[in-house]
Amino acid sequence: MIKTVTILPRFHLILLLSLWVLGSAHAGEVDGLYSGKVAVADQSTRTQSDAIRQGLEDVFIKVSGNSTLLSDPQIKLQLKQAKSYLRNYRFEQTPEQLYLAVNFDQDKVDKQLRDSGYRIWDRRRPETILWLAIKEPNGERQLVSENSHFELLASAQNAAQRRGIEIVQPLLDLDDMQNINIYDIWGGFVHQLAQASSRYGVDSVLSARIYRLDNTESEQNIDIQWQADWTLLENGSTISGTVAGVDQAQVVVELINSLSDTLASKYAIDFSLLDPNAQRTVITINNLASLRQYGEILTFFRSLSVVNSANLVSQTGQVAQFELSLLGNVDNLMDAIALDSRLSPVNRFEADKQNLEYFWKQ
Repeated sequence: MIKTVTILPRFHLILLLSLWVLGSAHAGEVDGLYSGKVAVADQSTRTQSDAIRQGLEDVFIKVSGNSTLLSDPQIKLQLKQAKSYLRNYRFEQTPEQLYLAVNFDQDKVDKQLRDSGYRIWDRRRPETILWLAIKEPNGERQLVSENSHFELLASAQNAAQRRGIEIVQPLLDLDDMQNINIYDIWGGFVHQLAQASSRYGVDSVLSARIYRLDNTESEQNIDIQWQADWTLLENGSTISGTVAGVDQAQVVVELINSLSDTLASKYAIDFSLLDPNAQRTVITINNLASLRQYGEILTFFRSLSVVNSANLVSQTGQVAQFELSLLGNVDNLMDAIALDSRLSPVNRFEADKQNLEYFWKQ
C-alpha cells in the first residue's frame, strides 16, 4: 500500500551518503496477510464461492511472496477447496461497491505453502520509496505524482496491497527537488536516489523510467506497448530489471510485482533448504541496561519468522547472549535483523556469521 509520511527536520549531510545508510531504517509490519476484501456483484452462493477462492489466491501470493505459484497444480487443487481454509467472512457495503471480506486460517495456509515447497514471508517487510519518471507519447518527461498521474499511483497502491508490501510516495517538495531531479530518476543514479530518500527513513529505494516502445519494437508483440526500466537499492546492494505491458497502468503493476518478488526472494524463508545441523545460533547483544530492554529484545526475536524460539543464556553487565532456534539460516536471521533500526552490528563492514554481535539502541 502507498503510505503518507511525516518528515523530520532536514539534516545537512557532511559526508557523502553511502548505500548502507538505507539499512538503518525500521521495517514496516504489514497487517492483513491472511485476510482480504473482494469486490462482488451480489450475495449469491456462486458469487461467495468465487470470491473466497479469489481471496485465498491473494493470501497465497501475499504470504509466499511468489506471483507465479497459482499455476502450481498443488495450489490449484487447494484453491478448489478454498472454503476449508476459511475462518470467517462477512459482506461489507460501501456507497460504491459491495465487498466480501474473508479471513483465512494462518496455520493451514503456512502448512500448505511449506508442503508445496514455497517460502513463508512474515509481516515484517521492507518499506520502499517509489520514484517514477515517465515519457509521455508527446515526448515530454515528467515526475509521477498524485497531481500529474493519480490513476497510475492508484494502480501501484492496489498492486502493493495485493502483494502485501509497503510503498512510500515521495512528497516531491522543495527539499526533494534540491536533492534529485527527473534526470537522476531517468538515469537511475544511485547516489542521488539514496540521498533524496534518506529523509524518508525507508529500507529500500525503487526508481523507474516508463516510456512507450517505438513502432518497430511494439510490432513484434502488439500486446506490449510500454516498458519500464527499474533500479532497486536495498540494504547496500543494487538490482535492476525491465518490465513491460500493454499500457502505463499494467507496467506499474508489473513493476510492483517485480519489487515484491525481489524482496521476497531475500526475506521469505525457504523451508526446503533448512540445515538441521545449523538451526541454532548464539547472538550477543550489547547495551542492555534494564529488564524492560531484555523483554523488548526477546519479544523482537520471537516475532521473526526465521526464529522458532529465543532464550537468554548468559548476562554480564550490559552484555547478554541469547540462543536462537532458527527455522531458516543465519543469513535469513541477519537479513531480518537489518530491517530493524534498534539493532546495529558491532562490525558493520565485515559480518561474522559465527559470532553475531549487535548493539541495542536505547
